Amino acid sequence: MKQTQYLFVYGTLRRDLHDKIRHPFLDACDYLGDGFMHGELYEIDAYPGAIAGGMGLIKGELYVMQNPERTFSALDNYEECAAHFPQPHEYVRRELPISLPDGQTVSAWVYLYNRPADGLTRIHEGDYLNYLQENS
Repeated sequence: MKQTQYLFVYGTLRRDLHDKIRHPFLDACDYLGDGFMHGELYEIDAYPGAIAGGMGLIKGELYVMQNPERTFSALDNYEECAAHFPQPHEYVRRELPISLPDGQTVSAWVYLYNRPADGLTRIHEGDYLNYLQENS
């Protein structure tokens, strides 16, 4: 029996605020709902980067991957962390605990920023879509 694989997205892969259309890279994924991870969120260059750990919360969306191999292939290229990209990669894929609004926790794959955050703008509320709305 195949184990369920979850994906947590917190930035440009989240559904559009208005029409709730999901990103094409997530077409083999089923949206489950909102979730949160512990970490800090930063504005990189018109896209966010999450660094795991700490007391801050990062808001995102949780998905079940129906075809993890296809989804990882697309996202590893999008996040430039596939094997053919030069090291060190800007992002790394890690499995982390994601908290759901009902108190449950699941282990989900997350793309984390893999460079120093020095000089980057921290998004203190941890919600990239809200940050974009407030700063547009």
